[in-house]
Parts: sequence; structure tokens; C-alpha cells
Amino acid sequence: MGKAMQELERLKLINRISDELNKDLDPDKMLRRVLELTVSYLNAGTGSVMLFDHQNRVSAFILQQEVSDDRANRIVGKVLTEGFAGWVLKHGEGGIIYDTHRDSRWVVYDNQPYDVRSVIATPLRRRQRVIGVITLVHDEPNKFKEDELPLLNAIAGQAAIALENAQLFKETEQERSKLSAIINSTQDAVLVTSPENGVLLLNPAAREMLGLNKRSWEGRQLSNLTSNADLLRLFSPDSPSTGEVPLPDGRTMWASMTEIPEMGRVTVLRDISAFKELDQLKRDFVTAFTHDLRTPLATVKGYVELVRMDGVVSERQEEDLQGVTRAANLMKALIEDLLELSRLERLEELAREEIDLEEAVETSVNAVKPLARSKQVELIVETQSHLLVEGNSVLLTRAFSNLLDNAIKYTPSKGTIQVKLDRKDNQAMISVIDNGPGISAKDLPRVFEKFFRARPEADNDVPGTGLGLAIVKTITEQHGGEVWVESEPDMGSVFTMVLPLVRNGENPNPD
Repeated sequence: MGKAMQELERLKLINRISDELNKDLDPDKMLRRVLELTVSYLNAGTGSVMLFDHQNRVSAFILQQEVSDDRANRIVGKVLTEGFAGWVLKHGEGGIIYDTHRDSRWVVYDNQPYDVRSVIATPLRRRQRVIGVITLVHDEPNKFKEDELPLLNAIAGQAAIALENAQLFKETEQERSKLSAIINSTQDAVLVTSPENGVLLLNPAAREMLGLNKRSWEGRQLSNLTSNADLLRLFSPDSPSTGEVPLPDGRTMWASMTEIPEMGRVTVLRDISAFKELDQLKRDFVTAFTHDLRTPLATVKGYVELVRMDGVVSERQEEDLQGVTRAANLMKALIEDLLELSRLERLEELAREEIDLEEAVETSVNAVKPLARSKQVELIVETQSHLLVEGNSVLLTRAFSNLLDNAIKYTPSKGTIQVKLDRKDNQAMISVIDNGPGISAKDLPRVFEKFFRARPEADNDVPGTGLGLAIVKTITEQHGGEVWVESEPDMGSVFTMVLPLVRNGENPNPD
């Protein structure tokens, strides 16, 4: 009965120590309380806990009896090199000294205030490493019994787990604090949402963007916090991971969304209003000078022909004339693209007709086949029938051709380009997939800007005006659709155009 009561008392002690370890994540307070309870239960005189870092250097030393820091450091150095704690650390196991006068493992340090005669100590072990030593002492010999060592081992095991948890919590808090400081100080708006579009985090820039500085937002649906259709569209199924988001105050944000497994999505919105203003300046500039360039260009080409009509020209002169003609033709193509883009941007309403997208895509593919053959690029086409949209067939065919022409130009010889026409809900998706050099993340937001070329190093080898993709974007938007690009360097690019299908009051699915 006495032994059963003893086991019950020990179990109560273990439970109480477990509660103390869970009360506070401060290692010093936690270990001091555990030390007090253990000393009291085992009727020890006093005790200490020594903690080690990964190099087995002492990182903390807790004495039940307070001493000065200098004295504590001298004690630590001596007992680790010559004393019982050093023996426990070296052997990785606990032990008992029944009488210090007969055991060389115990050392007496200078001006020790009490005479130690019996000692019990055990390591705090975690993940095959000794992270500390707990030691209890008494001024009488043979005070500690063999069956008390397993109890001290159990207490040390719980303390080691609690210390590791406290360290992990501290490191997590430090990382969280750093991340919070970075997110809160950035001028970009950062939104973290759950898979169901519940708001998990908004930084100050995001709260300002959504006008939520004085409103609660934690856990609410994004659709309940904003009515911005362009922003909400990014969070709908099968939406692009990037896109422009106009704000009511006139700013334009570029949104980039990243999936986080088992959490949701992180969306970063950067203010690109300055780029939009620059784009408008380019547009005004283009409108001002394009018409005036056509006349002098025609004059240059006319004089080239006059030179040939004046008489026989040498082979070198003919090469020079052909160079002038090529330059004039390139300038003519640029002017024509500029004029077309200018007309498209000023166009308020299209003359619409019903268009079979399968036919339009096949027409565009047939138009670029000679260019693909010349570069030995394989075209793989996958289409669906009965996908009808309303719009201008000439413009849409031009947009498809521009996407294909761009892919062929940047796809290496003997490469492959896939053209896919598919349906997602009530939208048609046209994708052009190449295995070219890809586009860097910093250039993706500017791919559809006028005159912007994401691969300037290839400008001399790849002819073009820098307006083809800007025309694609304008035509797509004129038809109520969207176009975007997904790409990584050396991984190729995927250009996707989405257009609304004809409904006529019914589901467009023919099946």
C-alpha cells in the first residue's frame, strides 16, 4: 500500500510539473519552478539546471540559490571540466553519488557555502543530444535512492520537450515578427486569402486600397469587402494569376497571385499608374506623328526606284538600294501597325458578326505555316467545334496570327508550338504554348505594352515592330475578353486569350 501511494504521489508530481511546463514559455521561469518542485519532492537541499548549445557550451545556468554572475561562471567552468555535471554530459546518462567524500566525480569549488554529501543528476536529452543537466544535492550522505533516478529522468524528459517547444515558439515568433515588419512596411498591397476567398491577412497598403482602415475584415469574404469586379474576377475559378485592377481613385494596380498549398493564395498588387500614364503619352505621341511619316516614306521608296530607272547600277549599289528598301518596308510596317493600333484604341463599337472560332484559328494557323516551315517549327493544333463568338473576324484572325507569329519568332529551330482551342464554362480559351526562352518575372507585366520587347538581346535576330502583342491585347479587349501570359525563363511561354461565347439566351454548350 505504501509503494502504491508513493507511485501515486510521483504521478501527481509529474502531472503538476507538466502543468508548470505548459504555463509559461519563458525557459528561465519554467525551469526555476520545475526545480523548486523537484527539490521539494525529493527532499534535496538545493539544485541547479545547466543548459548547453549545439557546441556543448553553457547557454544558461539556473541555481536555486542565487549567486553572482562571476561566481556562477566559475562554478560552471569547474563542474563541467572536473565535476559530476561534466561526467553526465560526457556519458549521456544519469547517476547518483551516495557520498561525495568517497567519489572523485564530485569537486568542491572555492567558498562553497554548504557541504554537499550526496548528489543525483540526469541529462535533459532531446533528439539524441544532451541539451542540459539537472542536478540535486543534499548535505547528508546516502540521501538519494536508486529508484528516484527514473523519476528524475521522467522530469528531465518533460523539461527537454518543453524547452524545445519554447525554442521553436521563439524562433517562429521571430520569423513572424520579421515577416510582419516586411509585409506591413511594403507599399505593395498584400492580400492572403483562404481557398474559399476568406480574408486571412491584409497589410496596411491593402486596407488602404480597399478602404478598410476603420472596418473589420478578419475572416470575412473578399466579395463582402469590395465590389471591384476586376479584383474579384482574379479570385474566380479558372482565372489568370495576373492582371490589371483599376481602382476608383484612378490608380491602376498590377495583381500577381500565388497559390499556397493547404492555406490559400497570396496576392500582391503593385501600383503601375506611372506606367499607364507613360503608355498614354506614347499613344498621344504615336497619334501625332504617324500620319506625317507616310508621305516622306513614300518619297524615299520612290527615289529608290528612280535611281534604278536612271541607268544600270553596280552590284554594290544594288545591295545598298535593297538595304534602303528593307528599312523603308520595316518603317512602313511600323507605321501601319501604329495606325491600326491607334484606330483600334479609338474604336468605340465593333461591327459584330457571329464567328466560328475553329475556322478563325485554322485560318490563322494556315497563314503562318510557311514561316513555321522555314524555321522547322512543328505546329500542333487542338480545336473544338461549335464555339461561336460575336465580333470582327478580320480583327480576331489578326490577333491569333500575331500570337502565332510571336511564338514562331522566339521558338528555336525544330521546336514545337501547341495551339489549343478549348471551352471553360461560357468562355472560349485560345492558348499558344511554345518552348522558347521564356520571359522573366519582372518583364511579365509589360509584355503587352507598345514597343516593349522582353528579350532585347534578340532584337537583331528577331524582326518586329514591338506592337504585335499590344494589338492582340487591344483586339481582345474590344471583344470583351482578356489575354495574359504565363512564363518562366528557359521554360517557354503560354499566351492565353479568353473570349465570351455567344449565348442567345441559352447555354453555349452544344452537347
